[in-house]
Amino acid sequence: MKKRLQGFIAGLLAGIMLFAGSTVWAVNYQAITATFPIYINGDEWRTESPVIVIDGRTYLPLKALGDALSVDVNWNDKLFRVDITKPEEIYVVSEQGNKYHRRNCPTVKMAKEYLTKEKAEEAGYTPCGLCQPG
Repeated sequence: MKKRLQGFIAGLLAGIMLFAGSTVWAVNYQAITATFPIYINGDEWRTESPVIVIDGRTYLPLKALGDALSVDVNWNDKLFRVDITKPEEIYVVSEQGNKYHRRNCPTVKMAKEYLTKEKAEEAGYTPCGLCQPG
């Protein structure tokens, strides 16, 4: 009987020591849909996927944001990760005409959109003679 009691106490102490050091603290976060607008270069940006706020931080759908900023966002199945590729240069299309410009071109008063050189040319824009992009 004495041996059984000693075994029980030893097992109880070992269990307490084992589980007392491995307590897991779970953190709960509440995600809410953002109710405020998001602007990119002065234009309101809308997306079909929800923009959410968790613990005071705003989380945006990465693919939709990448499209809005002319950045390629792709899922890499082989490496199980997201790959983001930004173009070497992003060009500005101004509201004044049919030209594309470097970001710092003094002729651009207000940007209409930001495009890669290829997309600007596909859309029919021609390079600015002053800043000579591309």
